[in-house]
Amino acid sequence: MNDIAVHARFDTGRVLRGALALLKRDPVRLLLWSAAFSGLPDAATTYLSAHLFKPDTAFTSLESWLLLVATVLVSMLGLVALQAVVARHAVRDDTGGRAPFGGLNDYLTLVALGLVTTLGTVAGFILLIIPGVVLSLAWVVVVPAMVTERLGVMNSIRRSNALTENARGDIFGLLVAIGLVGWLAAWLVTLITDALDIAFVNLIASPALQTLTGLFSATVAVAIYQELRVNKEGTSTDRLVKVFA
Repeated sequence: MNDIAVHARFDTGRVLRGALALLKRDPVRLLLWSAAFSGLPDAATTYLSAHLFKPDTAFTSLESWLLLVATVLVSMLGLVALQAVVARHAVRDDTGGRAPFGGLNDYLTLVALGLVTTLGTVAGFILLIIPGVVLSLAWVVVVPAMVTERLGVMNSIRRSNALTENARGDIFGLLVAIGLVGWLAAWLVTLITDALDIAFVNLIASPALQTLTGLFSATVAVAIYQELRVNKEGTSTDRLVKVFA
């Protein structure tokens, strides 16, 4: 029997190493999926915003608010789909075969999970922001839990609640740090594109950055799930070598 390794507490450094290990497994394919689920939706919503609405009429019409809601839903559902792709790759590689997640019912359940958690989180942010932050932390690993453990919508939510319990402060700190790095990267890209003032560069800069940040966010979510499972339940040492190699 393999030895069981249990971590005493959530380790952000180990999470980041795990995320980088996941990225190194199949970077080209994951980038393409990220472009499809994160970069292209960002380009489409940016284009629609720029061509359908003038700056002085933003958020003063029903159409602009509908576009805002659609943008939020597309962005969050895209992140859900991307997390599912990364988690599926992790399951497939760790088991040495085809990932069990991937049938039509699985994808329909994933869409339902994305809608429930997206609407719940948005509603929480509307209610004085703090409930939205709490829900986003409690539900940060719903997608990896669903894909890895083949759970339904409510069971995935319960599983994420249980795994993140007592670790949400550490997760919050990690996500804030990643968000600040992403904000700095976006600021630098804006400076560069404004300085160059080249139409093609302006067109691809934001979707390219969104592709990279979306992929990293998705791999971090899967790595957080793996770290929490080690903390809560332990795992075999040979699996740890695969996950964090």
